[in-house]
Amino acid sequence: MTVVQDIKNRSDIVDLVSNYVTLQKAGNNFKANCPFHSEKTPSFVVFPEKQTWRCFGACATGGDVLSFIMKAENEDFSEALTRLSQITGVALPTKRENNQSEKIYQINQETMDFFRNILKSEEGVSARSYIQERGIDNETADKFSIGLSPGGRESLIRHLLNVGFTKEEISTSGVATTGRDGAIRDLFTQRLMFPIMNSSGRICGFGGRTLNNSNPKYLNTPKTSVFDKSSILYGLNVARQDIKDSETAIVVEGYMDVITAHQYNYKNVVAQMGTALTEQQVSTLKSVATNFILALDPDQAGRQATLRSLESSWQAMQISFIRAGRGRTETIFNERRAPNTLRIATLPAGKDPDVLIRENSTEWENSIKIALPLMDYLLNELPSRFDVSRDDGKLQLLESLSPFVRGERNPFIYNRHINKLSEILSTESSYIEKQVWSNTNIDMNRRNMRSVASRNIQKVPDIPLTDLLEEYCIYLLIKYPDLRNEGLEISETCFELSENRDIFTKWIKCSTIEELKMEIPVYLSDHLETIININHPLLDTKERYKSLKEIMKRLNERSLKLQEQALLDRLEQVDWKNISALEDSLDQSTLINKNLKELFLDKNN
Repeated sequence: MTVVQDIKNRSDIVDLVSNYVTLQKAGNNFKANCPFHSEKTPSFVVFPEKQTWRCFGACATGGDVLSFIMKAENEDFSEALTRLSQITGVALPTKRENNQSEKIYQINQETMDFFRNILKSEEGVSARSYIQERGIDNETADKFSIGLSPGGRESLIRHLLNVGFTKEEISTSGVATTGRDGAIRDLFTQRLMFPIMNSSGRICGFGGRTLNNSNPKYLNTPKTSVFDKSSILYGLNVARQDIKDSETAIVVEGYMDVITAHQYNYKNVVAQMGTALTEQQVSTLKSVATNFILALDPDQAGRQATLRSLESSWQAMQISFIRAGRGRTETIFNERRAPNTLRIATLPAGKDPDVLIRENSTEWENSIKIALPLMDYLLNELPSRFDVSRDDGKLQLLESLSPFVRGERNPFIYNRHINKLSEILSTESSYIEKQVWSNTNIDMNRRNMRSVASRNIQKVPDIPLTDLLEEYCIYLLIKYPDLRNEGLEISETCFELSENRDIFTKWIKCSTIEELKMEIPVYLSDHLETIININHPLLDTKERYKSLKEIMKRLNERSLKLQEQALLDRLEQVDWKNISALEDSLDQSTLINKNLKELFLDKNN
């Protein structure tokens, strides 16, 4: 997650806009007279779910929370971001900090090359044998840039000093450790090394597995300005496109699980960087996937890791957890409702993903195929963690699972959960259902179950971290300079995310990618690198012109559909006795539909 995304995620557009104009509820959105031009009929709409705004009147523009500040305060992107960073308390990186981060990236790149060369040398014979024993072929080892840290405590440091890095730069990079005597030494020795890439494909850190039975078994780079394992997913840089295409991310536990999966062509697999998924990791995945499958190790530690992952991470999917049980150390939790699909794969005993895929890939595929929905998994897993032979144990289990049941909108699945709880607790289903709803003020009329569940759920904005449509548009324009003339026809207002809009407007002024990198603010560097380094297929001249044309149509279509939705919300609130306002809305509707029809006809020609 970039600093720009972090700042935006900590902001609420409704609260911010309310400081400038009085908002009125209009369906799921808010409306007001536009603060940027004079009008009698409100044409300014705020969309809380998307954290965006748009004026459908004279301004005919919109964007996110940053673009609103830019327009309201007449500020450029950097000034608006600085203002919002002060409001949210998120510090912006300085030029010096950015230079330090760049130096760490350079050291990591040199370190990776050094480790890879060691693996290919005479010193790497036993490590190469280990890799072969684990079933990893040379092509896969090269794809993931696997290397070997040598046995000496200063081998890497001497190499880095020889190529021009200073001791201070090396000591802050995370590849060395400082002793009590003040001397720096290699952090990794005699370990199989796994470079860890960020979402833009740059090496931010390393994971090392011992080859001599030393402890710890796995050792990671400590936290630096470019590496924080709570926000990184191992393998995402190579899995991103496949996750996006399949709309499904499979999350495993270790480096070898990911590497083996990709070798066997299961390319939508990534690994968590610790004992549990984090909110930041889930937020990153949500930008490219809607379906999530946890496939962690099947032993007791792996089962606990699965529950920890649910507990710690799915805040980002609108799940809130609590701990329950007197004196219990196990993880017990609660849920509101998850808008994304979350399933848990139960693997055969003693078979982690790496072993299972190598020994029986068909069984792996079946485990993923029949992965249990979250509630079914909890109904299987949680009862053993309470003493359901006692009344207080029954109550604790029921209280933990009730919000899951209340949030289920499908009446058939709802009844199945009630009956299952009835069976587990040896209690009549009618009494179970009564207790499930006993702490709510919700009408129990089953005919209104859908609206009941909806009212019981607290709405939490699902803020997109990225906009893949906008990013691909920018990627095409940067990757293929011959598209420049067509790109200049795109309006900057087509970009809803202000960071994408700022990059686009600066691209207009720059003739080369080098100029663009110099022109953008330092805190957009990582975002630009991510866009540039996404692994899209190469396109010939005809294909890239066609792709850009399609992107431009989709951006226009999105804008028109936003206008259409806002207009429908406005019509719900309109005074039907006000003929002038009604005619104005109907005229706008006719125009929007005409433009959408033209786009549709153009698509099919």
